[in-house]
Amino acid sequence: MLGDVLNGLEQMRELVTNLLDFTRLDRCKVADADLNAAMKTVIYIARSSIPTRTTITEQLGDLPLLPCNPSLLNQVFLNLITNAAQAIPEEGQILVRTWQEAEEIGIEIADTGTGIPSDVLPRIFETFYTTKPRGVGTGLGLSIARDIIENHGGKITVDSQIGHGTTFRVKLPRQVPETVQAQ
Repeated sequence: MLGDVLNGLEQMRELVTNLLDFTRLDRCKVADADLNAAMKTVIYIARSSIPTRTTITEQLGDLPLLPCNPSLLNQVFLNLITNAAQAIPEEGQILVRTWQEAEEIGIEIADTGTGIPSDVLPRIFETFYTTKPRGVGTGLGLSIARDIIENHGGKITVDSQIGHGTTFRVKLPRQVPETVQAQ
């Protein structure tokens, strides 16, 4: 029994550490962040709330430190992973991939879910637009995610095919815009 208690305490310590890393409560708003480490924290937190029938695969490339607001970017990536999991009705996969280009860092979150209908796709970033039942979604998640990415000088795009899944791609400049520094 003592072994079980000690194991439980270690799991709680790991969860608290990851939550602190996620929120970055002990750090300034703009900092040089290891995006891969942040992504691992987000994935750890996401795994606690998504069904076990959904697997998350990581393909994290070699990245430089990124000047950004890590807490805000964590919110974006958690939202995208959570949405991806919700789009998978049975068993499925989510791929989280990062890479570096000349002047940008790329992040991709792809799922094997149901896909987004073509008539809905142009509206997904609209404030208060949701396809979720009343009381389940507010229609703010993707709108806020877009605003956070754009405030970081980046872009967020989406590709989707019904029955084959959805892929969100985020591109962030390797240099932080002054607008993020002022936040």
